[in-house]
Amino acid sequence: MKVILSTLNAKYIHTSLALRCLKAYSEKDFDIELAEYTIKDPVMNIVSDLYQRGADIIGFSCYIWNIEETIKVIDILKKVMPEVKILLGGPEVSYDTEYWMNRIPNVDFIVMGEGEETLHQLLTELEGDKKFHFVYGLAYRKGEEVILMPGRPKADLNDLPSPHRFEEDIPELGKRVVYFETSRGCPFSCQFCLSSIEVGVRYYDIERTKSDILYLIEKGAKLIKFVDRTFNIKRDYALEMFKFLIENHQGTVFQFEITADIMRPEVLDYLAENAPPGTFRFEIGVQSTNDPTNELVKRRQNFSKLSRTVNKVKASGKIDQHLDLIAGLPEEDYNTFRKTFNDVFALGPEELQLGFLKMLRGTGLRLDAEKYNYTYMDHAPYEILGSDVLPFSDIVRLKRLEDVLEKYWNAHRMDHTLKYLMEQEFDSPFDFFQAFGDYWEGQGWQKIGHQLEDLFTRLHSFLESRNTPHMDVVLGLMKLDYFLGHKYKPRKIWWEDPLQKDQWAGYMKTLAERPEDVRLPRVAGAAGTAWLESSGTSAIAAAGSSAAAGEDSAAEAAGVIGSDGAASAVDGAADMGDGNASRALPMTSAMTAQTVMGARAFADLGLGEKELQKHTVLDVLPFRLERVLAGASPLAAKGRTLLVVVYQQHEGQQAQYYTLPLGEEAAAI
Repeated sequence: MKVILSTLNAKYIHTSLALRCLKAYSEKDFDIELAEYTIKDPVMNIVSDLYQRGADIIGFSCYIWNIEETIKVIDILKKVMPEVKILLGGPEVSYDTEYWMNRIPNVDFIVMGEGEETLHQLLTELEGDKKFHFVYGLAYRKGEEVILMPGRPKADLNDLPSPHRFEEDIPELGKRVVYFETSRGCPFSCQFCLSSIEVGVRYYDIERTKSDILYLIEKGAKLIKFVDRTFNIKRDYALEMFKFLIENHQGTVFQFEITADIMRPEVLDYLAENAPPGTFRFEIGVQSTNDPTNELVKRRQNFSKLSRTVNKVKASGKIDQHLDLIAGLPEEDYNTFRKTFNDVFALGPEELQLGFLKMLRGTGLRLDAEKYNYTYMDHAPYEILGSDVLPFSDIVRLKRLEDVLEKYWNAHRMDHTLKYLMEQEFDSPFDFFQAFGDYWEGQGWQKIGHQLEDLFTRLHSFLESRNTPHMDVVLGLMKLDYFLGHKYKPRKIWWEDPLQKDQWAGYMKTLAERPEDVRLPRVAGAAGTAWLESSGTSAIAAAGSSAAAGEDSAAEAAGVIGSDGAASAVDGAADMGDGNASRALPMTSAMTAQTVMGARAFADLGLGEKELQKHTVLDVLPFRLERVLAGASPLAAKGRTLLVVVYQQHEGQQAQYYTLPLGEEAAAI
């Protein structure tokens, strides 16, 4: 008896943990193959592949994102393979199971809940006496009747074999997201989430977990995503695992779902001091900051403690954070959601995902849908269409906001520009994204594709349409973002080049002949938070030049950093020109440091005039970039900057940017 276990993933890069768990448990007794596809694959291609593989039983793992496509595959499969037995499992069919048996008559069996033991017993009965009434956790047909067996007790996780040791997976480990669980269950009772249905949390033995992770790392896994609903629910366990991963990561990246408001200070301190930059990513479900809403959905959350965690993690600069919001929860209307959005955006997450409430089968909120006058889609993903406080018209507007949020903020294509706009030109981040989203749809752009430059020209068009002031400053920031968003020198620019040909040639000559005039556009040793710091390219350039020079830093050589590595004392704070004192170095010392560091970093590139012409772009910014990076608003950083961006000459080298003085400074030099 040949068994094929299959699923339609959202993307090719995902690998199904559920299928591997099932195979690991039963492969010693049965011939089991895995077959993974994506929801974008043509249905006939999937059917053809399964047909050619040949099987007696084909099982499908079902979720809200693949159930409708899976049904199409099943209906055709039964026409071309009428004798094959069709088996379903997964969270989408584990609830309202009788509905699914009636809706999909071509399905023979459904495994409800945890599937390892149930599948093994079902396969045993199919080879034997076919006494399906002995199989707990199974739905099956008896003539025209649908039989639902009682649920099966939860398995002891340490009795389950590892799903991570299949030889055939090794060639793909470096190309896919590897899903990994160290526990099952969730301690919380959020009424919109399926995890709230299972009471308690069960853990795998920690030494077995470590062994499996080491195996995956050694075999080439690049990204391991832990699917534990709350990875940090046990402080000591989480700390031990973090330490283990830090000591053994070998370049692998790990992603976790954490509950931020219960993260202990000692764990945060350890991560801030020891986590290698870029090795960990945190996903944090905030969902709402509206207290009445959280109370109604039984979500315990202390936003002040959550904020403390997010801010401390962000301050360390070691870990990217992905924060989630859900629009449409009870008592969350358009205005309270605006506050929720702005509350969370103020935390500065690297990614902010806006989702819309889905009335999942089996959840408490779906059972209470009438209480809040919810209307929602009849079929998966069951997304809401309205409620007593959030009409469909508001949902449509929030969809527009979500669209530009994904294209602009989460894609990090123009962080400098967006930060300025949200702080200086709009009342709040929410208002910027909403207004831009409304304009985007009004232009019909949601119906057509876009290239990178289209994103810039469309934002520019929106800003001009509302007569946004200081468009010269905005354009300067957009130029900076556009140049830094390319790995290779861009072939064209979408604005009018301010430099004449002879000016451009003159600056190129200066760069080649007088590298001592070049500056790094960041003040060495500056304390406080820089206004712009997301690109990180100047820091990379500084670190690279210091290492190449074999000295602690170019700033130390300039006498602005003390011998102990700390910033020298400053005679008062430097005024950035907007009335706000910044704890940056005095501009005289800063300029010296910038010139020394920039000259050394630039000289280390070893580029002659011809190479510079091939790999470099120049443009004039209508503000002093070094002042902006030291904390000043672009509006207060009076002056001009010649931006010099040097693109890579070999694979793996990042674009680096420098400045040349203009105007009075250039004359002084």
